[in-house]
Amino acid sequence: MAAVLVHIDLDANGLNASSLQALLAARAVASSWGATLYAAVIVHDPNKRPDDAPPSRIAPRVPGERKAIEAVRRALVRGGADKIVVALTDAPIVPLWSVLGAAWQGVLDHLRPRLVVFGADAPSAAELGPRTGARIGARLFLRARALGNEEVELRDRDGSYVRMTDSGAAVVLIGSAPRPAVTTHHDDDVDVMVLTLPGGLDPRIELAGTVPAELVHTTGTLIAIGDDAASDPDIAKATQRLAKVLGTHVVGSAHAANTGVVGAGAVIERGTPLAPEMCIAIGLPPIDVAGSTSLVRIGSSGGKGVDGALTGSIANNLGELARILEER
Repeated sequence: MAAVLVHIDLDANGLNASSLQALLAARAVASSWGATLYAAVIVHDPNKRPDDAPPSRIAPRVPGERKAIEAVRRALVRGGADKIVVALTDAPIVPLWSVLGAAWQGVLDHLRPRLVVFGADAPSAAELGPRTGARIGARLFLRARALGNEEVELRDRDGSYVRMTDSGAAVVLIGSAPRPAVTTHHDDDVDVMVLTLPGGLDPRIELAGTVPAELVHTTGTLIAIGDDAASDPDIAKATQRLAKVLGTHVVGSAHAANTGVVGAGAVIERGTPLAPEMCIAIGLPPIDVAGSTSLVRIGSSGGKGVDGALTGSIANNLGELARILEER
């Protein structure tokens, strides 16, 4: 039976929003093809055994908090996954092929998928998507959309289709589009396959600023919050609402983490340089956001390198911004 594989990125809210959309679209395609849908997650395992260590008789397990693991599993089940693949790696979870390539290649070799799907706006898509196509000799479809007709097809901007009858494999990056209506066709009993794969981070590569590695704050959109702003309950609540709308996470200092607006895994040391594609700086974050491709400040004036600024009430500005984005 053909395999459809979806790469799942995780963020502070669980499943990355773009990855979830890709999973829903892939469910519709897999159903029309009669294919098995696999959802694959690469997980950092700090206790992973060295490649040259003797095999263990203890079955591998998914590291992390049990409630968080169960929440991700249930979300993947609701998204329509037939099987879940967890690839363990001793490398930090950073969306670079040089870091995750060995683990992801292991998943590809194990499943030999007919179709590989990424959320186009997920952190790993830009790096892993094209390289996956090159590795497995597949056609690459950028920003494809799921068409909601009876047969459910994938088509890119140029009108090219992905069909079951095509020769060879395909890699598709699903762009933003209305979510397909999916009815889960199975119960909650889904197999979870844990792969302990050889290899990991290349020792010749030094990663700078990878704390917290789990949240991958060097790409995509990022919200950075200052200590004073985080201490205001209204601002903290509005910040979390905006982060949910954007499908991103909030980083800040240990003090901000004590207020609850910043998760324990998103604490950034003071002065740490960040370089996301877009950074929304709330108040005066104690970290260096000057490397951001696009920088928007809320609660402080603009200046050199700032693309936009909203002064005045921070909570009101955040609430209005979230409302506008929710209505789109």
